[in-house]
Amino acid sequence: MNLFLLKSSLWIGLGVAFILGYGAFCDYFFQQRQYLDLSEKKQWILAQQGGSYDYAVLGSSRAFGAFDMNLLDSLTGLNGINLGANGSGFKDNYLILSVFLKSNQIKKLFLQVDMASLNSKTSFSNEFHAFTFMPFWEEVEIREVLKEEIPILANPLSSLAPQWRYFYFNKYFSPKEVIRRAKLSEKEGDNYFKSKGGISGKDKNQGEKQIKTYNLPTIADPVDWNYLIKIISKAEADGIEVVFFTAPRYQDRQEALVELLSILPNLKFFPEDFQISNVSLFVDQGHLSQEGRRQFTFSFYNAN
Repeated sequence: MNLFLLKSSLWIGLGVAFILGYGAFCDYFFQQRQYLDLSEKKQWILAQQGGSYDYAVLGSSRAFGAFDMNLLDSLTGLNGINLGANGSGFKDNYLILSVFLKSNQIKKLFLQVDMASLNSKTSFSNEFHAFTFMPFWEEVEIREVLKEEIPILANPLSSLAPQWRYFYFNKYFSPKEVIRRAKLSEKEGDNYFKSKGGISGKDKNQGEKQIKTYNLPTIADPVDWNYLIKIISKAEADGIEVVFFTAPRYQDRQEALVELLSILPNLKFFPEDFQISNVSLFVDQGHLSQEGRRQFTFSFYNAN
C-alpha cells in the first residue's frame, strides 16, 4: 500500500509539475511578438506595440470592413488603425482595447455599434474568443472577464494554479501549435500592415447577386450593453474621445439603433446619405464591397 501511495504521489507530482511548467512557458511564449500569428487579425492587433494614433476603429467584422483606411488617412491627414475583427462582440472589443492601450496610444475611438453587436450571443457563432486572451491572465480586466465567461476559472483551486487554463483550450496551446508558431515568417504572415488593419484586395467576382435580408433585434441585451459602457469608460478614462458609428446595412435604416443610442451623450454617425439599396455596394446585407467601403469612407469624412 505504501508503495502504491508513493508511486501515485510521484505521478501526481510529475503531472502538477508539467502543468505548472508548461503553463509558465505558454505565459511567456504566446505573448512574444515574434511568435504571434500575424495572419490572424486579433493576433495582429495584440502584436502592435509603441504606436501613437490619431484614431482607431473598433468593432466586429462590420468595423473591420467599413473603411478604406488608407483613403481615410489621406482625406483627414491623420494616422489611424483598424482594430475591428470578425465575430467580435463587445466583450472581445473591451479586452482588445484594454490590451492595445497597454502599449499604444490613440486620441479618438470610432466604435462600430449595431443591434447585432448588442445581441452578440444570438448574432455571432462565437462572440467571445476566450483563447485569444488566455496568455494575458495577469491583466486584471482579462482575468475578470475570463472568470465570468468560464466559471471554473473562478474556482479557488484555479487561482492557485492558473496555468492549467491552457489545458482547457489545448488545441490552441499544444506543442504542435508552439512548433507552428516558431516557424512563422513575420513578413509572409502580416496581412494587415499595408491596409492599416483594414480589408485590402478586390472583392471576389460574385456576378449578379441577390442579397438575403433579415431583421435584427430591436432591444439590447443587458450584458452587451454593459460591455459597451465598459468600452466607453475605458476609453474616456484614458482621455480618448468616443464616436459611435454604424456601417450601412443593405435596405436597413437601423431605426432601433438610432433611437437606442440617442440616450448616450457621445458623438454619433449614421450613414443617412449612403445608397443602402445599391446592391453593388454590398457583399451581403451587413458587409460592404470594395466600392462600398470607398463610398462610406467619403461619407464619413464629409460628415465629420
